[in-house]
Amino acid sequence: MHLASKEHRPLLLFISFVAAFRLLIAPHLGLGADEAHYLIYALKLDWSYFDHPPLVGWTQYIFTSIFGINEFGARVSAITIGFFTSLFVYKLIYQIDSNARLAFISILALNAMFIFNALFLMLMPDTLLFFLIVPIIFCVDALSKNDNFNNFLYLGILVGLAGLSKYTAILFLPPIILYFLIKKRYDLFISPKLFVSIAIAFFIISPVIYWNIQNDWMSFTYQSQHVVGSSHINWQGFAQSFVAQLVAYNPFLFPLSFYGLYRAFKSKNEPLFIAALFGATLLIFFTYSSLYKTALPHWSALFYLLFVPIGVYYLYEKTSLWKKYIKFSIGFGLLLSSLLYIEIATKIIPLPDENSIQLDVYGFEKIMQEANEHIKNPQTQAIGVTLWTLASRAIVYNEAYNSEVYLLDDRFDQFDIWESKSPLSKDMIVIDINFAHKNIEQYMKCDSVKKLNSFKLLETNKKDNITLYKCSNYQGIR
Repeated sequence: MHLASKEHRPLLLFISFVAAFRLLIAPHLGLGADEAHYLIYALKLDWSYFDHPPLVGWTQYIFTSIFGINEFGARVSAITIGFFTSLFVYKLIYQIDSNARLAFISILALNAMFIFNALFLMLMPDTLLFFLIVPIIFCVDALSKNDNFNNFLYLGILVGLAGLSKYTAILFLPPIILYFLIKKRYDLFISPKLFVSIAIAFFIISPVIYWNIQNDWMSFTYQSQHVVGSSHINWQGFAQSFVAQLVAYNPFLFPLSFYGLYRAFKSKNEPLFIAALFGATLLIFFTYSSLYKTALPHWSALFYLLFVPIGVYYLYEKTSLWKKYIKFSIGFGLLLSSLLYIEIATKIIPLPDENSIQLDVYGFEKIMQEANEHIKNPQTQAIGVTLWTLASRAIVYNEAYNSEVYLLDDRFDQFDIWESKSPLSKDMIVIDINFAHKNIEQYMKCDSVKKLNSFKLLETNKKDNITLYKCSNYQGIR
């Protein structure tokens, strides 16, 4: 596939335009809770972390070293990955029968799913896997045809990087093994080159192992409880997980993924069949886990990344009715995604306080400025928040000040590892946000609690959103 050829020009123009649009939007949207959390990884570099492997933080460190610790710098990496992921998925579909037009329409569908317009803007561990999964599929195909050392080397590097991105990358191994068994390539399992490939993968993920050895394997324990958190089936949670995915991936495009998986399994095209093995593994695992714990929509994003575009590819010219349906679905997704981008950047739609999508992504610069005005002595005073989603953003936006930020709760997590000093005996300036309100006097042990001031996050807000309290001589949670 020669990208410089004329037939690929629509794709390059489209993904370049989308990337440029996202770069324009990036500085105007406050950091979300998760992306701020992973940005702290870059501020506090380590071998690994309590909740995730380190590659997301290392990646952010590289990009923010160039573009700065700000909204734009935090998002350049995800936008870049979104650009190349679209290229990789396009190549996967184009190689079916070299139909550039249908492959391009499939990429339109990929970018018409709402959650990818978030994950290609805000860097998450999942975003890194988007970048890796198609190259891994092609590498497995190449290795089955030619077991030279280079292909083993590439597979080891790619799988190692996937493991350095997210723990669920372990799910990549069963489909790879199964494919070689189906192809009766038993010789690959006893090849000395395979052991070199495994050694390379283990070397790449060794920082994760080293960190866990130092920290009583707490990361693995946390993840095992985090993915499947109960021993009893929760049908309500399962239904909530399904509805969340239906909405997040565009309700009109969502069902096409299952047809895409079906066609990939039926296909005699090897990369597509390998993709089907990956997709089935991911679908089975996350469907099973959502029976016991409500699954977040982005957990299964790899499945939809592959199979909505494949489903669109095979259905678009099946009948004129399908063509109209897909055109509508893509148009709906692209239009709504564009409007959401514009609204987030410009705040032009006046929404009621309780319904505003702006409340959770704006105002932390103002919050931290107001809180730090009450810090007179950073040695004896500090800033406290009561919810981890607030703590992530508070820490990032507090980089401009010399005060400390503490998460004041009763669970053990990454924040406890980051906190180098105890918050006990300090006077806490506590940030209380209306959508995460806590009665400070009942929640904390303090000599006294004093309300300092209240203020709005946005001019459009009709009432105060933030209240600051002073907890004198903080002695822990009640």
